[in-house]
Amino acid sequence: MMNTTFTKFSFRTLYALVAIASITLLASCGKGDNQVTEYGSLSIYNASPSSATYDAYLNGSKVNGAALPYAGGVKYMQLIAGSYETKFTIASETASIYTKTGINVVNNAFSTLYLTGTSGNFDGVLVADEFAGAATDKAHVRFINLSPDAPALDLGIKDATSNLTSSKAYKTNSGFTAVDAGAKIFEIKETSSGTVKATVERTLVNGTFYTIIAGGKITPGTNERAFNGQIIQHQ
Repeated sequence: MMNTTFTKFSFRTLYALVAIASITLLASCGKGDNQVTEYGSLSIYNASPSSATYDAYLNGSKVNGAALPYAGGVKYMQLIAGSYETKFTIASETASIYTKTGINVVNNAFSTLYLTGTSGNFDGVLVADEFAGAATDKAHVRFINLSPDAPALDLGIKDATSNLTSSKAYKTNSGFTAVDAGAKIFEIKETSSGTVKATVERTLVNGTFYTIIAGGKITPGTNERAFNGQIIQHQ
C-alpha cells in the first residue's frame, strides 16, 4: 500500500507549491538523472444526510482531528501523486461504513471527495477542483447536488434574472462560475417548478472559491437531515 505521509497547508500555500513544482519539473526536463516527485492535493467533506459524525482514513491513516460533522471536512492535503483508498467510520469506531478505492491524486491538481448517501447506500463523489485561470477580482462559486432523493436542481442568486447553473441531478456538479464579491443569498430551486427549496447566505471574497451543496433529504428518515443548503470554502 502506498506511503500515506501527507501535509496540510492553507489553500494559498498549496497553490504556490503547485506552481513551484511545475516550474521545477520544467527546469529538470532533459536532465535524465533528476527525478522530481509529483504532488497533488485532496480535501474530504462529509455530506451524508445521516446525523452521525465520521472519521476519515487515507490508506489506513486517520486524517481528521475532530470527528467530521455534517458539512465538515479536512482541508487540502498535499499528497504524492497516485492512487489512494479512503475509509469512513462512525466517529471513534474502526469498522468501515464505506470504503472508496482508486482515488487518483493527479500531479499539480486539486480534488475534493464528498461522502454522501446513508447506511447501506453510502457513496464517495470525487470532484476535480479547477482553479487555474480564475479571475482574481471575482469570487468563484459552483454547485453540487448531494441530496439522495432530490429531483434535478438549479442554483441562482436571489433577484437575479438567470440561474448560475441548472438541472443538476444527484451526484452531479457545475463548474466554478465567477461572481461579484459581497453579501449574497443563493437559492436552491427545483428545476421542474422553480420552487425555492433552500437558501444559503454568504459574504463572498474576491479570489476565493466556494462550493454550495444541496444536502439532506426531501423525505428524511429516522436520524436523517431534512433538505438544506450548505456552503464550503476551499482552503
